[in-house]
Amino acid sequence: MAIDPEKFRDFTDRLSEIAKAAPMSDKRSKGLMDTAIGTAISDMETLINESRAPRLYVMGRSGVGKSSLINALANQDVAEVGSVEPTTVESTPYHISFSERYSSWDVIDSRGLFESVSPDGDVPADTVDLLREDLKEYRPDLILHVMSPDQVRAGKEDFETINQLRSELGSLFPPVLYCLNKVDTHAAPNQWPPEDHPEVAGKIKRNLDFVADVIGEESKEPFESTQPLYGYEFDSKAHIGVVPTFLLQEPYWNVETLSWMLGSYLPESAQLQFFQAQRREDLMRRFSRRTTNRFSTIAAGIGGAPTPVADLPILLGLQFLLIGLVGGFSCREMTPESASEYVSAMGGTAVTGFVARSIARTLFEFVPIAGAAISASVAFTTTWALGRSAEQYFFDNETISPGSFRDQAKEVFETRTDDG
Repeated sequence: MAIDPEKFRDFTDRLSEIAKAAPMSDKRSKGLMDTAIGTAISDMETLINESRAPRLYVMGRSGVGKSSLINALANQDVAEVGSVEPTTVESTPYHISFSERYSSWDVIDSRGLFESVSPDGDVPADTVDLLREDLKEYRPDLILHVMSPDQVRAGKEDFETINQLRSELGSLFPPVLYCLNKVDTHAAPNQWPPEDHPEVAGKIKRNLDFVADVIGEESKEPFESTQPLYGYEFDSKAHIGVVPTFLLQEPYWNVETLSWMLGSYLPESAQLQFFQAQRREDLMRRFSRRTTNRFSTIAAGIGGAPTPVADLPILLGLQFLLIGLVGGFSCREMTPESASEYVSAMGGTAVTGFVARSIARTLFEFVPIAGAAISASVAFTTTWALGRSAEQYFFDNETISPGSFRDQAKEVFETRTDDG
C-alpha cells in the first residue's frame, strides 16, 4: 500500500481531536493550530491531494536501451524490448498503472527521432514538426535523452539536434536529463562493478565530463559529493544533469540515482506518484526524510513565534501528521491507527484505534519544556527527532525513541542556523 489521497484527507480531518485533548489547550491555541496545521496541510496538498501522473518523454537512437530503461524505472515490464530499428519518426505512449500504489505514469517513447538526422547534423523540418506536435499533445514534464558510450563521442550532432529543437520550440521544450546507458561496455566481464575497478570508473567519468563539456555546462556538481561516478547535476534550467546506468541484468546499476534525479526535478504534483510507484525503499526513505526536514522547519517557525504555551498543541498536531506521513511513505496505509501504533510502541498507553488523549499525552512527554514558551530550537529538534524515530519504526521495524535522535537533531538545527 501507499498514501491514498482519500485516507490523507480523513487523517487531516481527525487532527482537531489532538487539539481538544492536548494539555493546556485553549480557544486561542486551537485557532493557532488551525493556522499552523493548515500551513502544513497546504504544503502537502499539492504533493498528495493534487497528485497526478508524471509525464516523461524519452529520446534516443535505436539500440541504446530506451525500453529497458523504462522497464527498469517502473520496476515492471511495460515497454517491448526489441532490436527493430525504426525508419520513421513516431512516438509510442505508455500509460503505466500501479493500482496498488495509487499511482500511474505517462511515458512517451520517441522512436526514430535521431535516425532522421543527416550525417551533417541537419534536422528535417518534418521531424521538428512531429516533435512539436508531440510536445503540444503530451506536455511532458521532462525529457530523458538516452545515449550509449560509443554514441557520446561519435554523436555530437545529437547534442546539436537537442539545441536546434530547443531553439525551434522555445518554452515548449522541457528540461533534459541525459542518461549514459550501457556503461558496462567500458568493462571486461571481470571488471564490474566500477566502484571496485578504478580504470572502468575513470572511463565512465571521462564520458560524463565529455557530455558536460559538449552541452556547455561548466557548473556541475557530483550527485554524490564523494563519488562523481554516479553522475552530475547541472546548474541550468535547460539541462538537469547526466547519469550513467547499467541495465543488462539485475541488480541494475545506478537506476536509483537516475530515478531520484528525475523525481527531484518533476513538478511537485507529479513527484509522489513517480516515487511511490517504484517499490524502492531508499527513494521513499529520502522522501520521508525530506518531509521530516520540511515539517521541522515549520515547527521552528511555530516555536519562534511569541505564543507562550499555546504553541504546544500546534506542535502535537503537526508531529502527529508527520508520523502518519512517514508511515504512508513506508507503504503502510496512512491512517490514525498506524500512527497510534507508533505512539504505543514508543511507550504510550496501548490504544485500539484512534484515542486522541492518549496520543496527545505521549507526544507531550517528548517535549522537554512544559508550562513555558517553546523555543524554535526545541520545536525543530523534537519534531525532527520524532520524524527520524518514526522512519526507523516504519521502514526498519526498529523501536528507537525520539530521545536517541535529539543530539543529532540539535546539530542539524545549529547547522541550518549557521547557514541561514
